[in-house]
Amino acid sequence: MNKNYWPHFIIGLVLFAIGLGVWTVKTAIDNPVELDDTYMMKYQQVDKNIYNIMKMKKEFSKKYKVVLLTTKLDYPNATFQFKILTKDGKPVSDAKAMVLFTRPDTSKYDIKKNAEVKNGMYTVRVKLPLAGRWNVLLKIEEGKLTVYEKYKLSTLREMKKLKNS
Repeated sequence: MNKNYWPHFIIGLVLFAIGLGVWTVKTAIDNPVELDDTYMMKYQQVDKNIYNIMKMKKEFSKKYKVVLLTTKLDYPNATFQFKILTKDGKPVSDAKAMVLFTRPDTSKYDIKKNAEVKNGMYTVRVKLPLAGRWNVLLKIEEGKLTVYEKYKLSTLREMKKLKNS
């Protein structure tokens, strides 16, 4: 007697497809998409105002430049410093600056602080919860202009680990 295994194969295939669907949904729930916070606002607001944001950045770049003084972050006590200079090199001390420290892969450890200004140098001191790579986002308000800058920095401990490997 010959047996027909096609019904078993079709049922197995359907069960396999259902299993893959359940696995996909579980993986998506366990690993949510992190929102991009480059402009320190929701993406809907960025979409609505992107032309104004780009226009202000262009106007800011004509008048000023941001000079980054920190290239590596200390761990755990990090100090981030920068200057805002006019095109002729004079320091700007009356701008407001907000700094956001965030991990590239999650917003769980975000730290947002206002920068302190002293002698034209903007300084932010934070206690970092983790060593490794950090995105440092600046929101600078100078007069009617608001600009955003993004820097990718690593902690010194992480840099030493990379050199040794």
